[in-house]
Amino acid sequence: MVVNGLRAAWIIVVLWYEVYTFDHVLRPCQWPDIHQSNTPNSRIARVLVVADPQIIDYRSYPTRGPLLKVLGQFIIDLNLRRSWRSTISHLQPHVVVFLGDLMDNGRATMSNSEYNAYAARFFDIFKMEELSIPTFFLPGNHDLGLGDAVSFSLEAATRYTSHFGPRNHKTTIGNHTILFIDAVGLLEEDVVRADRGYSYDNWPAVAGGSIDFVKRSATNEYASPIVLFTHIPLARPLDTDCGPLRERGTIRQGYGFGYQNTLSDEASQFLLGSLGPSLIFSGDDHDYCEYSHPLPFQSASGSTTVREITVKSFSMAMGIRRPGFQLLSLTSIVPSIENLTQLPNSPPSLLDTPCFLPDQLGIYLSVYLPFIVLSVLSLLAFNIHRVTRGNQQTQRRPEISSRVSHSEHSFSRATSDRELSRRWLGQSNTEDTDEDPFLPLPVTKLAGSRHSSKIRGRFSSSSHSWSFCLLGRRRRISLSLPCSRVNRGVHEVGVLRGFLRDVLDVAWPPLLVFCVAAWWAMHS
Repeated sequence: MVVNGLRAAWIIVVLWYEVYTFDHVLRPCQWPDIHQSNTPNSRIARVLVVADPQIIDYRSYPTRGPLLKVLGQFIIDLNLRRSWRSTISHLQPHVVVFLGDLMDNGRATMSNSEYNAYAARFFDIFKMEELSIPTFFLPGNHDLGLGDAVSFSLEAATRYTSHFGPRNHKTTIGNHTILFIDAVGLLEEDVVRADRGYSYDNWPAVAGGSIDFVKRSATNEYASPIVLFTHIPLARPLDTDCGPLRERGTIRQGYGFGYQNTLSDEASQFLLGSLGPSLIFSGDDHDYCEYSHPLPFQSASGSTTVREITVKSFSMAMGIRRPGFQLLSLTSIVPSIENLTQLPNSPPSLLDTPCFLPDQLGIYLSVYLPFIVLSVLSLLAFNIHRVTRGNQQTQRRPEISSRVSHSEHSFSRATSDRELSRRWLGQSNTEDTDEDPFLPLPVTKLAGSRHSSKIRGRFSSSSHSWSFCLLGRRRRISLSLPCSRVNRGVHEVGVLRGFLRDVLDVAWPPLLVFCVAAWWAMHS
C-alpha cells in the first residue's frame, strides 16, 4: 500500500508539473485588445515579443562536469519547447518578434557545421515554419559579440545574417511602422564617434550601419505610430524604478565582458530625437522593467513621453524565477469612403501586456525536492517498522515451540496410558473398533464421492489464489495482481536492502512517465 500509494502520487505530480502546468499557467494570459470595445472598420495585428531565449551549449557552464552539462542542456531545452508549444497553441499570434540573444554562444569561434547545427537546434525548439507565422529577429551581444575579445568569432555577423536576416530593418504591421535597430552595432559605432570627438550631426556614419539606418529612417515623415525594437535598453537615471513586476533590483548603467547594460546617454537621445517612437521594446536585462522617457517633441500618437518595456527572458536559465514574454496588439482603422481620416473617438492603437511562464526552478526546489525527502523518509520508516515487527514475531516463536512440545508430550503420555488400559482390559489394536471413551471424537471428512471437488478461494496482497480438490488430487490456481510486490520472505529482508528495493519500485513508474512526456515534447 505504501509503495503503490507513492507511485500513484508521483505519477500525478509528474504529469501535472511536466505537462499540464504550462497550459494552466498561461490560461489567464490574454491579448490586451479583447478588453476593448469593438470599433467599426478596425483591424488588429497581434504580435508576440520574445526576449533572450539564449539556448545554451557545452560552453555555457565551463566549470560543470560533462554529465551536468548534458543534463542542464536537456532540461533547459525541454522547458523552452514546452513553453513555446503552450504559448503558440494558446495565443496563436499573427507575428513573432525575437529581441536578440537567440543563442548563448552564437558569437563564439566554431566551425560552420557546428554553427549550422546550433542554429538548427534553435529553429527546432521554436518551430514556426509549419505555422506560417511571419517572424522577425534582432541581433544581441551573444549573437554578434560586443567588443574585440579574441574568443569572439570574426564570422559571427555573417553567420547571423545568413540564418536570421538583416541586422537593421523596418516593416509595417497593422498600419504601424516597426523599426528593428542593431543596438550592438550602434554601441560599437557610438564608441568610435565619441573617441573621435564627433557629434551625431556631423558624424560620417558607416554605410549600412545602425546610425546610418536611423538617419535614413528619420528623413521619412511617418504618419503612423513608430514601434522601436532594440536589444539593449535605453539609458535612464540612476536607480530608476522598474515597477512592481520586476523580481529584483533595477537596470543600471555599466558594462563588462561582452555586454553593456544600457545604451549611452548620447545614443539614447539620438534615437528618441530622430525617431520619436510611440513605444519601445528592449531585452538583454532578462527581467521586466517599465520606464517612460521624455521626448524632445510630440510623437505621432501625440504624446511627449514614450514607454519602454524591457521584456522578461523566455528561458528558465537567465537568473529569474518567472520567465515570460510580451503581447502587443496593434489596432488600425480602415477608412471609409465618407471619412478618410481616422475616427476621432478611436481606441488606443498600441496595447501591450506581460505574460509569465511557470517557475520551473521553483517546481524543482519547492515541489520535487520536498516530495523526494517525504518519500524517502516514508519508505525508511516503513522498512524500520517492518523489520521491528518481524523481530518481535521471531521472539514469540520459542514460546510457541515450547507450547507445542508440551502438548506433544502430553499427547504421547495419553497415548501410552491408553495402550496400558487396553492391555489391562485384554484388548488389542486390531480388535479395537470402537472409539476410546476417554478421547474426543475424531474429525471426519464429509460423505461424498471419492473424486468430488471442493474449491476454496484465498486472497493475498500480491495475488488471487484458489485451492481445490479434483480427481483425488489437491490443485491450486494463482493470479498475480499488476503493480503488486511479492511479499515472500519480506520480513527476512534487512532495512537497507528493503529500503533500496522500495525506492526503486517507487521511482521507476514516474521516471518512465517523465521520459515519455519528454519524448513527446521533443518530437511534437
